[in-house]
Amino acid sequence: MIRRTGSGRGRARSGLYSIEGIRLVERALRAGVALDAVLIAERLVASADPRHRQLLADLQSGTDIITAPDDVLDSLTEGRDLGPIIGLVRRPKSVTLAEVLANSASPPVFLAAVEVADPGNVGALTRTAHASGAAALLSVGVSDPYHPRAVRISRGSLFKLPVIQYKTLSGLLVELRSHRIAPLATAAAHGTPLHEIDWPQGGIAVLMGNEAQGLPSDVQSQIELSATIPMSAGVDSYSVNAAAAIVLYALARARSRKS
Repeated sequence: MIRRTGSGRGRARSGLYSIEGIRLVERALRAGVALDAVLIAERLVASADPRHRQLLADLQSGTDIITAPDDVLDSLTEGRDLGPIIGLVRRPKSVTLAEVLANSASPPVFLAAVEVADPGNVGALTRTAHASGAAALLSVGVSDPYHPRAVRISRGSLFKLPVIQYKTLSGLLVELRSHRIAPLATAAAHGTPLHEIDWPQGGIAVLMGNEAQGLPSDVQSQIELSATIPMSAGVDSYSVNAAAAIVLYALARARSRKS
């Protein structure tokens, strides 16, 4: 089952995703996330380390604990030194934008990962959205915050941040506008310089596009707000996560000055 959750199809069919490492399992438990099962290496079960003993004690209630030879965990973790333990977590019940809005501060901020292909980037965006106080991560198309690498890179933010998934960007834009959430397109060039943006007073969704192509040009033309971060000559773009962090910080700073 752990191997099955390595694919999008496997996660969809099982309704589960996997989390790896001592710290991530600890953070899941602290966040109140229920684990269906955990696979633990024999060396961790035998460990006298107080932290490990406490983790095992915390897992005793309601979790199916399976002990496996060390080499099995070493194979599954592919040499990553996060701790020889892997948990299976049931994907949370889907939430809607309306439900998130009903429980979020006003005006809300959202971060949208639009066709972001690298799971590591999706995980980093999840962490950035959480750190910036975003009301939710909006994942579009291939962007999958439940991919094992995305989960690891999120460092536990996935357990605390609502995720709303959309098949298409057009579907996301329709819903944003129906709730009067202004979309902000980000572009490597030809957008309004970030320091000159006239930020809207209401809710806003910052849209981060694919690592190579960015947001589709036909979609950008439909969005009133478009921001570009000034860069040194000879540089094509910031990384998608760095760009998201800069934009979200600029937004928070502008709003704090107005309050």
